[in-house]
Amino acid sequence: MLEQVTAAYKPGKKKSKSEQARNAGLGSVAEQLIDGRKVDFNTLVGSHAELKSVKNVIDGTKDILIDIVRTNKFVLECCERVGKANNNFIICSKSKSKQETDEKKEKFDQYFDFKRNIGNLKHFQVMAINRGENLKALSVKIDLSQNGIYAIKQECTKVLSRVLDNNLKHETIEDACTRLIFPMVCRRTRSWLTEAAVESSIDVFADNLKHLLLTRPVKGINIMAIDPGYKHGCKVAVLDHQGKVLKTDVVYLQNLNSSAGKAKESRFRAADEDKLQKLQVQLRFKTIAIGNGTACRETETSVTKMISEKKFCEGTQYTVIDERGASVYSVTPLAQQELPKLDTNLRSAVSLGRRVLEPLSEYVKIEPQHLGVGQYQHDIAQKKLSSRLEDIVSEAVSFTGVDINTCSLHMLQKIAGLTKARAQAILDTRDSVGYFRNREQIKSIKGIGPKSYEQCIGFLRIYPNQLTKNPEVTAEYEDVGAAVKGKRKLTSSSSSKSKSMKRDVGFCFLDQTSVHPESYHIASALLKEQGLKERDIGTEEFVQKIKQLNPVDVSVSCSEGTKQCILSALSQRTDTDYRDQFARPIFKSTVLNAESLVVGTQLEGRVSNVTHFGAFVDVGVERDGLIHTSKMNGYTVCLGNRVRVKVERKDQKGIGLYLLQVL
Repeated sequence: MLEQVTAAYKPGKKKSKSEQARNAGLGSVAEQLIDGRKVDFNTLVGSHAELKSVKNVIDGTKDILIDIVRTNKFVLECCERVGKANNNFIICSKSKSKQETDEKKEKFDQYFDFKRNIGNLKHFQVMAINRGENLKALSVKIDLSQNGIYAIKQECTKVLSRVLDNNLKHETIEDACTRLIFPMVCRRTRSWLTEAAVESSIDVFADNLKHLLLTRPVKGINIMAIDPGYKHGCKVAVLDHQGKVLKTDVVYLQNLNSSAGKAKESRFRAADEDKLQKLQVQLRFKTIAIGNGTACRETETSVTKMISEKKFCEGTQYTVIDERGASVYSVTPLAQQELPKLDTNLRSAVSLGRRVLEPLSEYVKIEPQHLGVGQYQHDIAQKKLSSRLEDIVSEAVSFTGVDINTCSLHMLQKIAGLTKARAQAILDTRDSVGYFRNREQIKSIKGIGPKSYEQCIGFLRIYPNQLTKNPEVTAEYEDVGAAVKGKRKLTSSSSSKSKSMKRDVGFCFLDQTSVHPESYHIASALLKEQGLKERDIGTEEFVQKIKQLNPVDVSVSCSEGTKQCILSALSQRTDTDYRDQFARPIFKSTVLNAESLVVGTQLEGRVSNVTHFGAFVDVGVERDGLIHTSKMNGYTVCLGNRVRVKVERKDQKGIGLYLLQVL
């Protein structure tokens, strides 16, 4: 809209025909014509070096009139309306470029003879057409409706309504529309379609990323992660329940299909299977994570075979993990810092295992663009995409909350209100002073101002019950249990350690909740009114009493919204994780093959990606199946959802699914 208002006042380009004509003194002539006055063009011949004939004068005047018409506010408004009208068509055809390849033919053959009303054009189709045009596989044009063309010409006629020379008026309007205005409308229509498609693609990417980051963690288990491979073998890493590396190795589980030495290969595989058996006995894991890249199916088959032959202990199960981004992480400075003694391939295996144990902590180490959960992400302005995705990462980490006494830098810096420098200052303080006892201590850290503290503190947790189990903490107190509310003095052994940081060393049990410190006085009053103690926060009995409370019966003076938020926060167990409401990986002990699928087969799977045209589902075979938007059965799915589907189609193009139920 601003462009339409200012267009008439922008200086013309120095080399444009209209600007050259104005420099030749024809600007006043054009104004006289628009005002309805007669002009004798013959008298202007020779008045400027460029005006050597009557034709030069007429053409120059016409160029100025065209410029006046195309920059007229009302003409531009009409162009905007016409360009966004649903009765325009986009027409695609096969490009005549000699650079065409079989890959281009396969990807864009559905657009080689394509005509669609722009009102019915889907966002993913816009992105696909743009990509095909950029790759010189498609020729694209906008076909404006006849009503739109007529409306624009009528608006142009109004601008020149007082011009007496009808031939000049008609030629000016035709030239302006054909050469400048109609192409401009088509470009703006394409631009408008692209902007809407890009915004929608970013929304899809952001939603998929959010659900990926909030994948439910699998806690309290040891796990063996396998990054499959052929020539260089399968990289194996066994991790404990905290993600600490216990053992790494390389095994060969697949047939290489060589013409000779098959007996030798069989012996090698048997030896490597024995190696995995011994690892399980030694390190006591029952869960296996397999990367979904090269050799995944063969590795999955080998693992399934070992399970069925009882080579693994009873109850052993596996899950297939998306390994996109793992190889990128393995060569980053962060990976080198965390796993300095491991080869890059083994780091990838460690990353796969940690994605099961603590997915959020592992995924935030990787640039979101490398996680492959969007569509046409490489066709979007990276700065705009990165900004939106960083907000999603920060939102996911903040919703989940972090334990300030155990979290890492890459998690802490994603919290709202914290930068990398502020997060590093917090960790430096933790390293030099010791564990944080309460949230108030954060205020004393250099770089954490009132605004930063207000933004971040609600997402930082301190768990007193966990700290009191730490001998380094309990040694500083004569009676830790009595230090719930009051201030306690540090013992002499630790007083020197805290000189750089004046603080209240007492625990506050509200610090383990999502209640913001500015509402602590309300929460404390609420608990006192109900006869509850802060030290019991998170226990089963405490939680049940809070859940039984009717907000109407709580007389604490505060808004209903604040009251609801506090009650919701206090009704969570200490071990409650925000991500528990989301889907977890699917575990199994048998393997399916695409060949075994028949139309009508019902399967359970996990949504691996969501796009504008449907959702891809991992049903445990070589390739993901597609639930088209027309086959959603009225459901809306998100990345990570467990679903029950029915096979409707199986051909060379892929597996078509019908959604029966969201589990």
